[in-house]
Amino acid sequence: MRALSLLLLALLMACQPAPELPQLFPVPDANLVDETGRAVSLASLDGSVTVYNFIFTSCTGICPIMTNNMRALTGRIDKEAPVRFVSISVDPARDTPQVLAAYAKKNRNDPRWTFLTGNRDDIVRLSVQGFKLSAGDPMPGGEQLLHSSKFAVADKTGMIRGYYDSADGKVPEQVAAVVGQLLEE
Repeated sequence: MRALSLLLLALLMACQPAPELPQLFPVPDANLVDETGRAVSLASLDGSVTVYNFIFTSCTGICPIMTNNMRALTGRIDKEAPVRFVSISVDPARDTPQVLAAYAKKNRNDPRWTFLTGNRDDIVRLSVQGFKLSAGDPMPGGEQLLHSSKFAVADKTGMIRGYYDSADGKVPEQVAAVVGQLLEE
């Protein structure tokens, strides 16, 4: 009898709607450059659910984990779904479009995944003021460049709906579920 009660409780919990995702901040518009040298406005991504992160290609700390988790995430999303994946370099002095193109060739597994660069001050401002994520000059004894290890997920209107720890091995599954929820809105 107890097992039946537990089974019914589990079924009822599974039938509950997903919790409402908060509407946090609008993704600010910024004009950046992709790995092909083409100008990209972040506003042009409206209409797609978009997963953002901030990385740099010479990073030996958290960035390889973030990139691997983004690659795992892209594999969990239907290839026909209106979803974009965007990695923005916090090291534009070294991460030129050519360097980003080589990095993309090595790491990208989905054509919807774009790598962007631009003016360093604009990118720091975009990260800190726009995405509300850390960015800036190196910390003594820390990474070469300060940046957040979060994935930011925006809905189709360009509203950030959540932040997720991109170093967590469960983040691809977690963010895929959030993307699925946002696609249904």
